[in-house]
Amino acid sequence: MNGFFAVYYTGLAGNGNAVLVIREGTVIGADANGGIYDGRCSSTAGDSVHLEVSLKVSAGTLLVTGHTVPAAHSYTIKADLPAGSVGQPVMIDTPLGPVNVVFRKLRGAP
Repeated sequence: MNGFFAVYYTGLAGNGNAVLVIREGTVIGADANGGIYDGRCSSTAGDSVHLEVSLKVSAGTLLVTGHTVPAAHSYTIKADLPAGSVGQPVMIDTPLGPVNVVFRKLRGAP
């Protein structure tokens, strides 16, 4: 799953987008709301992908789940993406509520 990805996400309170780079098991990225993503990914049985990503947000950030972050904070988001899910909506349970996510591959990793 190496490459550059546009990530579109929707929650109870709105939607957003991010760009992630996944290369050799490392995930880095940022979103349009100032969030910073750092983490790991790995292949699992049946070619699904396991993501474990830390999302760092600033104080006062309104998340798509409807929560406003009172102070700068970091959340760990874990997800198992089924094989063939790139381009398809996937529901991810985050620590602050469910989010529907679509990953679109922009290009392969160098």
